Amino acid sequence: MLLWLGIACLTALIFAASLIVTMPATALAKLIVLPPQIERLSGSLWQGDAALTGGYTLHWDTRLGGLVLGRLGADVTLTGADTLLAGQLRASPWQMSLRDVAGRAGPGLLELIPGLAVTGCTSRAVVDVPLLALGRSAAAADGTVTLDAGACTTYDGTDIAVPALTLTLTTQGPDAVADLTDAAATPLAQITVAGDHRLILRLDPAGAMLIPGLPTSGPIILEYPF
Repeated sequence: MLLWLGIACLTALIFAASLIVTMPATALAKLIVLPPQIERLSGSLWQGDAALTGGYTLHWDTRLGGLVLGRLGADVTLTGADTLLAGQLRASPWQMSLRDVAGRAGPGLLELIPGLAVTGCTSRAVVDVPLLALGRSAAAADGTVTLDAGACTTYDGTDIAVPALTLTLTTQGPDAVADLTDAAATPLAQITVAGDHRLILRLDPAGAMLIPGLPTSGPIILEYPF
């Protein structure tokens, strides 16, 4: 009896999942508030595309295999004139993660970030990030992002030279940490996503020197709960 009940529940779960993932992607706009960077949705929740500002396209292919264990997975790619990134998205009631993200990222992606104080950046990045994860009480990260030298312009018209940079991602206890350094391995900034859901930004004096108008006498530390 219990065996047949389990089979019935599993069948119902697979049927319900099939109904959900075959829904048109446009149905998302009726269920949630989409970011303004998403201009158009097409396809289905199973396999679809999101057209983003700046000519970028986010494509996803959903995997159903993990639903039996309460996990949802998808292969995702982000493409554009200056960008080609691919990785795997995984979600469960306990954790969300991006895995095996690799490729190149162009400067146009910065235009998708609202409120950014600079524009017209020219640096390109090579991405090799095996893991980014956030759970209920822990965060994790692993990988590197390397940026070539370039330039940016602030909204008041000031030009900023951007040196070659390396962003190194590590896991330290329950926290995910990103350390930004220059070609000489000089610490410039650190970003910590804490397991207790705090975002901690640290800008070192060497990093502040790259941004006109910021004090350089000591580190600048900002903390945001989320």
